[in-house]
Amino acid sequence: MAAESEGAGRLRQATGTRLRRLKGSLFEATLLGATLVGIVSLLVLFGYIAFDTFQPLTASARWYLLYFGTLVAPTAAFTWYARRHPAVGRANAKAFAVVFGALAVSLVTYVVADAVSPYDVLVFLLFGAIPPLLVGVYGRVTDERTYTGPASPLASVAGLAVAALLYGVVRPLVGIAPPWLAYVGITTFPVAGILGAVVSRRWSRRRGVIAATAALVSTLVLAGGLVGVGIDPSFPVVLFSAFVIPVGYVVGSTVVTDPEGRIGVAGPFVLIGGILVGAGLERQLAIDGLQSYLTPTLLLESWHGRVASEAGVYPQLVGSIVVVGFMAILAFPIGIFAAVYLEEYAPKSGWGGRFATLLEVNISNLAGVPSVVYGLLGLALFRRTLGFGTGIVVSAAGTLGLLILPIVVVSAQEAIRAVPDSIREASYGMGASRWQTLRNVVFPEAVPGILTGTILALARAIGETAPLIMIAVATTTYTPPEGLFSSATALPLQIFAARSSALPEFRHGVVPATAIVLLALMLVMNATAVVVRNRYERDK
Repeated sequence: MAAESEGAGRLRQATGTRLRRLKGSLFEATLLGATLVGIVSLLVLFGYIAFDTFQPLTASARWYLLYFGTLVAPTAAFTWYARRHPAVGRANAKAFAVVFGALAVSLVTYVVADAVSPYDVLVFLLFGAIPPLLVGVYGRVTDERTYTGPASPLASVAGLAVAALLYGVVRPLVGIAPPWLAYVGITTFPVAGILGAVVSRRWSRRRGVIAATAALVSTLVLAGGLVGVGIDPSFPVVLFSAFVIPVGYVVGSTVVTDPEGRIGVAGPFVLIGGILVGAGLERQLAIDGLQSYLTPTLLLESWHGRVASEAGVYPQLVGSIVVVGFMAILAFPIGIFAAVYLEEYAPKSGWGGRFATLLEVNISNLAGVPSVVYGLLGLALFRRTLGFGTGIVVSAAGTLGLLILPIVVVSAQEAIRAVPDSIREASYGMGASRWQTLRNVVFPEAVPGILTGTILALARAIGETAPLIMIAVATTTYTPPEGLFSSATALPLQIFAARSSALPEFRHGVVPATAIVLLALMLVMNATAVVVRNRYERDK
């Protein structure tokens, strides 16, 4: 009997084990199936949008053969070679990041500054950057780091407040200078400073000073030459400072210091060269190409409601960049500071602890509130209470900032909470203060998680329409915003308005092309955060 009972027990145990394994296999298969369904659905959706945007059936076979020979084949061959040689692959990835990243930064900087006014940007940049710089210099001279760290962001905020108060006095003085000098202050001086700091850290302070001086002098020489021949040097100054100088430094330093991978820097130029050569041959040989609505007209012109081929979304594109950029300036510092306070400084017991817990619970709940409710909140706050105008940049950015603020706070809290307490205790044991521990130990460890939340918040905000409609942002405008208190619109609103057009070429041509532009803008912003996050993850 004992043997039979023991055998029955082993049989039940084996049966239970098989059932658990079967459940695990079924759960794994379900997850895999759900993932595949989601991926296929997205591919079908993006394929449908891309088909309407580029209309591949309108191109001739000669066009496909041309671009296969000038673009696809050379790029594929170079990519295959780079994957077989790790050093070349690393240099190739670095070159792609700096070329397309610097190009995006230079274009966005010029577009936003040109729309808002380079003089206004210069005024607020100077007043926002000089005070924390002076605080940092004071900290280095006196070797006082306990209070200079927290004082830096406060000094920047105070500087911006002073700029707002003295704007009427400072703005006319700055406006005396030609516009290209304002662009030199916006782009050339920051780029030269960053270049000098990078070179000083990598080689020596003397080389850093030489590099910064060379960047500044070469830009001024370029601007002076263009002024001499009667050409406005504003855009060339921005392109040279924010694109040519960073690309030249990265490519030059890689060629000099990395002999095994130096050929990898040619990767982005192979791609760009293939596109340019193909476009030139297409025009010379009169080859029928794609009849796409994603053209320079769409990106550089204003909206045309009757002729699809003349419809442009330049004001909407600039409006999206300005609104989302100002939203990030408003929401991200406040959200990160709130998360730091709740995790590092808020009391854990007593009435203060109960209040902090109540705040955390409400912030978590606010992250799930529908976006249209935030539109009502923005309408009540900015229009009814503060009396701001209808559909202006400040109202749109503030409403979207309120929308993403709970996401930023929650994600930053989770990232800070994930830092082990043993690291904090080790820092305290070495005699570091709370601020020094937070700045040098906790925050670097938490940056990847914080940037992950930043990516999610940007992805949600850039595609929102309901909050903007609630605060009466116009669906169509014909000029880009000229300041924070001027009217603006965004790409999602224009897509929403154009989708109801009676003309099929708008619904099946302009709308998907504008959606591609919106996706590209979102990917550029997110890619910047991803690159910074990955950089911090590698440095840990």
